[in-house]
Amino acid sequence: MESLAIVDLPGGDNFRDVTNIFVEAAAEMEPGGLILRDGFTLQDAMSAFEIGEPRLDSGMAGDADERPPFDIWDPLLPQEICWIIDRSFTLEMLWHAGNTLAHTVFTCLYALVVSELHPDMLPYGLPNDVLRPPQLIPVVLRASICGMLKSCDLSWRELSKGHVHDTEDWQSDKGDTSLLEGMSVQNVIATLDGATAWLIRSRKVPDPWATALVARLNLRKALLQLMDANIFKTPSDFIDLINVARNHLKTVRTYPSPAPGPGSTAHLVFDPYIARKLNSTVPIRVIDVPPVNEAWHSIDVLLDGWEEQRLLSLTANVSTWELVGNLRTWLPNPPLRTPYVRSSTQSVFYDGLLVLNKFSPTWVIDRFFFETLGVSYSSIFHFVDRNSQSQRPPPWADIQRGHFKLMTEYIRALWYNPCRRRRFFMKALVDLHVYYTRLTDIAANLPSDLPRTHVMKQLPACALVWRLSVIREVVLSGFQLELYTSEEKPFAYWYASQVMDAHLACLDDMLLAVEPDCPASRELRFQHSLLSALQAMTIPMFALSMPLMSFAWRQMHANFLRRYKWAFGKGYELSPVAVVAPPDFNSFTDTCGRILQDKTFSPLDSFSLAHSIVMELIESRSVGGCAGLWTDERIQLLRNIARACERLRDVPSSMAELPSFDVGLLKWDPQTDPWFPVLEREGAERRRNKHVRRVEPYPS
Repeated sequence: MESLAIVDLPGGDNFRDVTNIFVEAAAEMEPGGLILRDGFTLQDAMSAFEIGEPRLDSGMAGDADERPPFDIWDPLLPQEICWIIDRSFTLEMLWHAGNTLAHTVFTCLYALVVSELHPDMLPYGLPNDVLRPPQLIPVVLRASICGMLKSCDLSWRELSKGHVHDTEDWQSDKGDTSLLEGMSVQNVIATLDGATAWLIRSRKVPDPWATALVARLNLRKALLQLMDANIFKTPSDFIDLINVARNHLKTVRTYPSPAPGPGSTAHLVFDPYIARKLNSTVPIRVIDVPPVNEAWHSIDVLLDGWEEQRLLSLTANVSTWELVGNLRTWLPNPPLRTPYVRSSTQSVFYDGLLVLNKFSPTWVIDRFFFETLGVSYSSIFHFVDRNSQSQRPPPWADIQRGHFKLMTEYIRALWYNPCRRRRFFMKALVDLHVYYTRLTDIAANLPSDLPRTHVMKQLPACALVWRLSVIREVVLSGFQLELYTSEEKPFAYWYASQVMDAHLACLDDMLLAVEPDCPASRELRFQHSLLSALQAMTIPMFALSMPLMSFAWRQMHANFLRRYKWAFGKGYELSPVAVVAPPDFNSFTDTCGRILQDKTFSPLDSFSLAHSIVMELIESRSVGGCAGLWTDERIQLLRNIARACERLRDVPSSMAELPSFDVGLLKWDPQTDPWFPVLEREGAERRRNKHVRRVEPYPS
């Protein structure tokens, strides 16, 4: 075959060496620097793979990344084994926090060669080092690594059910690396038990390291058993496993592992750049591994999540499930559960066939009406069947099917991440209005002489209070997620107060119809008091935040339509029943003018009223009929609301003082309070001293 001449090559042979031009141009740049031109695109970034840019090419290793070879059979001290196990726990918790396996668990090189660590493969002729027994690696360390990989496998299976979202809550990419999918849990447990038995019987590892290693292996075993357990089959065994794990964790903390010296081969066990050797599409990302105490804290939180799951599995009360899901979002402590716990909690509630592993769809709708109105679904069905004046029977099958789907998806959504949770609520509002329309049609066909205080007349209210509470959460969660601009905050507070006003009116009618001593009535009274307090806080916040607006009504209206587009979907046009408490921009602008002229309105008095309502609830411990085992946490929510009032004790006492109020002193921080701002103390002190009237502190 003839070779190509230079003149036949693309571009010919008229080339000039321009290396010096680029060298001189980059003379002032630091090594490793990068200049990005305007309009740098994804196509440009992908082209870097071809030119070998090390920061974008996962497979390229620079000179600085060179490391000594790793020998899986290098003898290790017992304390070094402890350190490796502790670090593997930390990496596993980092994966649960939303990082990829390639950047966390798989950076432990033993996880990639665990199949080669069998005791039968121990090389012949290793030195018999008393301080570094060779069995530590194929027996003890192998058992721990197997336990870690199998725990990740069980977690992966739960997370992949779709209750939480891949790449949003967690990372499913395995990089074509085994998580011991083909190895049974019992086999792994036997491996852990064998390692524990070797440590106890061989006496080749002296104390305290033998005790430290046994505690770590037992902790790994307990966590694996919890992930594999069926919470419904043996609830007593499940809590026993939680207590066992807590005891082992306490022992592990008592025997901390020191970091190996700089020359220790234990450091070679972890390679943060291992992703370049895996079948992974994500760029290299070196994650700073936190202190091991943070891993122990994460495991503590994981155990708390399992314990709460056990309590919820024994709770046949839908309102309590709703309460707990809301508390996990509203309270900063305990923090939002890990994706694994949130997914498994959803599985506990509904596994795709049964609710709480034993209840049918009919049970869900029955509990809903019983917990809301104090009457069963069957009694509603028979009453309507006997007294309906409609020529057509109500579509009970559609109602049951729609209610069950709405309720199960709604409860599950309470354990979504905050952004996904809010998005689900916005989409569910149309279906909730359709459900409200159906119940309104049923109530309209009941006898006209039926008094409004009759419980059957309040059927539509069941759906309405549900829908209004979802709207309230959509609006207030915007503060928690820091979605609102400064100009949007006054409308959000005003609209929240309007929704609460409609909710309170609905509760007033329901309380007249429900038996006063039933659990449903106690819950309705608590909700009425809580909403009264929140409304007493949102109205003054609307007034105080008005100076944040530009009063450019046309632009504000355009922003309003974008922010509240969920309230104007096409689904509402198909319903003959008007939407209750829709967002109304014209009413908002009218209210802005009226409240500025209202000489009797006092923001300070409103917060004082809210504080007194909440404190009365706390002191009486009247926390509703569904709090149950979460009574203390609901009281904690009330205390947080009371503290929010106390932080705003220096607001103006009348609207006449509003022009002199520095709205810049209001600082919204979701870590401090999810819905209401903090009034900076120094600025508030200056303002308070400026006025003759002194604001008295709230009574304790």
